Amino acid sequence: MIQLRGPIPITVHFAFWITAGIIGFINSFSLTGILLWIGIILVSILVHEFGHALTAKAFGQKPRIELIAFGGLTYPEGKRLKKWQEFIVVLNGPIFGFGLFLLATALLQVPSLQEGITGGVLKVMQMVNLFWTAFNLIPVFPLDGGQLLRITFEAIFGAKGFRYALIVGMCFGAAAAVTAIIIGYFIIGAFFFLFAFQSFEIYRRAKNMTEVDRDELVTKEVEEIEQLIEQKRYKEAIPHLEDIIIRTKSGITFQRSSELLAHIYSQEQNWPKSYELLLPIKEELSPPARILLHKAAFEKKDFELVLALGGPCFQDLPQAEIALNNAIAAAALNQVEPAIGWLLSAKDHGLTNIKDVVDNPAFDTVRDDPKFQELF
Repeated sequence: MIQLRGPIPITVHFAFWITAGIIGFINSFSLTGILLWIGIILVSILVHEFGHALTAKAFGQKPRIELIAFGGLTYPEGKRLKKWQEFIVVLNGPIFGFGLFLLATALLQVPSLQEGITGGVLKVMQMVNLFWTAFNLIPVFPLDGGQLLRITFEAIFGAKGFRYALIVGMCFGAAAAVTAIIIGYFIIGAFFFLFAFQSFEIYRRAKNMTEVDRDELVTKEVEEIEQLIEQKRYKEAIPHLEDIIIRTKSGITFQRSSELLAHIYSQEQNWPKSYELLLPIKEELSPPARILLHKAAFEKKDFELVLALGGPCFQDLPQAEIALNNAIAAAALNQVEPAIGWLLSAKDHGLTNIKDVVDNPAFDTVRDDPKFQELF
């Protein structure tokens, strides 16, 4: 990884060089060609990202650039921009890239520059930047076209605009993937399929997004609280999380803050508090939080909820403790076959003292069942 400091810091990851080298090899089959292609790709992507970064800097932000496997990313950190400013920041990436295409086209009009290595480099520069500009303007996430669509829809519809843009991106990405595969462009089709799938995943996570969730200051506040939690400074984190929960009342930030606060209470073995926080949002929980609610429900003896969460939790984390808690919950509800099945799963996943476990009074309700006696 190469890092360049300056007014706009640049980080070039190792994966960028590998990807650029592979593209160069596919198009040239020579060491010189590979090096030239790497240089062309480096310059082209940097110019594109500087279009974003310089515009963001002009609007008072502190951008940084990262070059990754299949392109670049500009992180415009600092104050939140107005929608029209954000639109220009995103648009100027493709505009700068198109400017490089125009420059290469103009230079190719000079007869002395049309031949040899110089002419070859200019023609590749021309082709790469025209393709990259057009490709980036396709309205699919995470491309610039998708971001422009998001900004436009958010300006019109508010927070819901983000979800509308994702739906358009999903549909367009899926249609483009099918079209590309039909005409034989399988790699391009695979990329569009990936973009469509990513849009679907983001949409699934963002279905409860509110205006607060788009507030960078609130996002940064949550990140700072997460650092406090990593340092086990729970007493400092709790009042901040409680304040965010009161302020947000719903949405992704509310959910994340509730999960973090429930995690703190679980570390203190305060299961009733964890249960109280997570129960209202049980349909939207992340896998770790769902497992936490499963444990809290068991401690609260909400055995119906334990069984409802048992299958997904065991799929997320196939451990003996989860299976055993499911078995106890099933026995408490007089469900013999689920109790037996979960006990066997617990045994398969490391439960060694199975005889002591089945002697637990929790299984008294199913102990006399012939199936239970046959196995245990």
